[in-house]
Amino acid sequence: MLLTFAPSAARHGISQERAAYVVEHCPAPYYAPPRAGMDDRILYLGPDRNGVPLEVGAVERSNGELFVIHAMPLRRSFEDDYAAVMRWHER
Repeated sequence: MLLTFAPSAARHGISQERAAYVVEHCPAPYYAPPRAGMDDRILYLGPDRNGVPLEVGAVERSNGELFVIHAMPLRRSFEDDYAAVMRWHER
C-alpha cells in the first residue's frame, strides 16, 4: 500500500513512521460517510509501535494510494471506537 502525507498530518507532532504503523496494523478502519465535494475519508485507530493510542485520518485516491491528512494522539471522543477496534485486533 502506498502512503503519502499532507503537511497537515504532522501538525500534532506524529511522525510519518508512527502514523504508517497505525494504518498498516489497524484491523478495522472506519469509513466516514461521503460528503459533497470531499473524498471518502478513512479513520485508522490503533497504537503505534510504543503502544501510544493514535488516530490517523486518510483519503483513498483513485489510484489506490492513501493520502494521510491527519495524525494525532487519540482524543477522548474516539475512546469507545478505539476499544472496539482493539476488540477486533484481539480476534
